[in-house]
Amino acid sequence: MDNYEALLQLIERNDVITIYGHSNPDGDCYGSQIGLRELIRARYPEKKVYAVGSGIPAFFERLTTMDEVDEATIASSAGILVDVSCLRRVEDPRVYQCKEHGKFDHHQPSPLEEFVGPSIVETKRIAAAEIIVEFAIRFHFPITRLAAEALYLGILTDSGRLTYRGTTPRTLELVALLRTKGIKIRSIQQIAYYESPETKKVKATIRRRARCYGHVCYCFLPRESFEKHGLSPQNAIRLVNALASVYPDCRCYVLFVPFDGDEVNVELRSNHGYCVHDTAKAFGGGGHKFASGCTIYSNQTDYMDVVKMLDQAEYVEEE
Repeated sequence: MDNYEALLQLIERNDVITIYGHSNPDGDCYGSQIGLRELIRARYPEKKVYAVGSGIPAFFERLTTMDEVDEATIASSAGILVDVSCLRRVEDPRVYQCKEHGKFDHHQPSPLEEFVGPSIVETKRIAAAEIIVEFAIRFHFPITRLAAEALYLGILTDSGRLTYRGTTPRTLELVALLRTKGIKIRSIQQIAYYESPETKKVKATIRRRARCYGHVCYCFLPRESFEKHGLSPQNAIRLVNALASVYPDCRCYVLFVPFDGDEVNVELRSNHGYCVHDTAKAFGGGGHKFASGCTIYSNQTDYMDVVKMLDQAEYVEEE
């Protein structure tokens, strides 16, 4: 039995299924949760299927809201993780109460926790949503318009509008399939890429504060720089790509944003084939070869330690 079959069996043997994503959900996380929920509901209408977490409120009116689920329901359910490598990175800690677990993911496996349960982990995929579409195709799940739009959102955002490294001919084929389901891509893109005037001001601040060390462009964004414009730390850290064009010759770029207390969230990127994952992993984080994240603590780690290690990032050939 392969991993696809094992996950199908997990779905089929459970009457209640709860679907989880990571903290600070992005388009792939929310889209994968909603997409998988709607696929299962369409094929197994007798099952109770819930997407658990905060989601992306900007899409609630356009697509759908998340579900509110009590502890008793969770305890009676199989928990399926999407776009997250392990239980400890799941947004809702109640995931530990589930009877069993499964996973659809495209991140490097977490060194901090061994995942127990059937899982499909394909690190060469541009988005977890791409894996879920393949799952639906293989087992002939009905793909409703809502499922298609949610999964399209996941692929769209994690691929940078189908431009990032890792976008393959198969990615485009899957998007073409989703287009046949009647999805309205313009309105999805308008929401996904809308930038408020306040966001634009913070991005300008990031670029202005950017510095270069060796082959790395970096910025430490003070709390007052985004709070005065009404942005949360969660929204501020998502603006890491504002650094991409500041120093075009830099191999990697990294944004540091203070969260609660001494906690500083770190997002690392590379557009030039240099692996940032090893640096993130060294500081307890993870992700992908060219896009990763971690958390450091200002009372323990100087952020320049991250920058200096990132400057030693190695070039890796695309497989």
